[in-house]
Amino acid sequence: MDKRDYLVKTLSRTKRKDYENYIINAIWHKLDNMELKPVSQQYVKRKDGGYALMDLYFSQLQVAIEVDESYHKNNQEADKLRMDDIIAAVNENENENTDFICLRIDASQPIEAINKRIIEVVSIIKNKASRIQLKWLTYEEELSQIKQQEYLSIYDNVSFKQITDIANNVFDKGYIGFQRSGFRVSDTLWVWCPKLSVIVDEDAKSAARGWLNFLSDDWTYIDESHENQTEDERMALIKDDFRLNKERAVFANYRDSLGIKRYRFAGIFKSSGLSPDNKNYIRYSRIDDKTKVFRAGGIT
Repeated sequence: MDKRDYLVKTLSRTKRKDYENYIINAIWHKLDNMELKPVSQQYVKRKDGGYALMDLYFSQLQVAIEVDESYHKNNQEADKLRMDDIIAAVNENENENTDFICLRIDASQPIEAINKRIIEVVSIIKNKASRIQLKWLTYEEELSQIKQQEYLSIYDNVSFKQITDIANNVFDKGYIGFQRSGFRVSDTLWVWCPKLSVIVDEDAKSAARGWLNFLSDDWTYIDESHENQTEDERMALIKDDFRLNKERAVFANYRDSLGIKRYRFAGIFKSSGLSPDNKNYIRYSRIDDKTKVFRAGGIT
């Protein structure tokens, strides 16, 4: 997707919210910077454990903008999140050290006050942008940049279109095509790309041929089961993981803010036995928030 199509799609996501649409588009046009990549309707994980919907987000600057319409004021309870929203969420707490800021605009004010605040917000964003060298990377440039890193972290603002992109750019596999949901990297490390499940009307819904995979809101564990899995089969899998000292680099399968299927790194996980919340599930606990990037001839 080129810049034109991306901008049209992302800036039209607020079309059913008139005041928000006016403010977001006014900010974007006043910024007048084609190297600054906007994301609309971005969920941010708050320090208190909850989530908030940021109406506009600039990941390059760690700046979020929230428009307070009457809807938001009268509905303090957060919208119900799908699992794909959670996996795409920005972690506000972890971004403290990167100068994350959230700028608010009250849409209930008179137009003069709204426009004054828009100018203030634009000024703050431009000031932050002036301190770094901005570049709106293409997907191919993002992949190339990953290959130069020593580690891939869960806090890196990057996602992958295909499992082959993960295999070739993070683990130096050289695959031409790949159909399975994972692959082996070393004697103890596997890559796992689970499609995450959701709860609908208090009922777990499989997203992948009977497999149920639930990532916790804080990304610290995954509970996995299969609709037809027996207790003996679960225990055999756990014993096998323990025997192999098996670790899993998890790249969760989700859909991004524009509805495009993506894979995002969620950490290194290891089996910790049956889930304490539900014995019908195996729990995989996160043991690391980063994975080493491989290059030709070995790890970086």
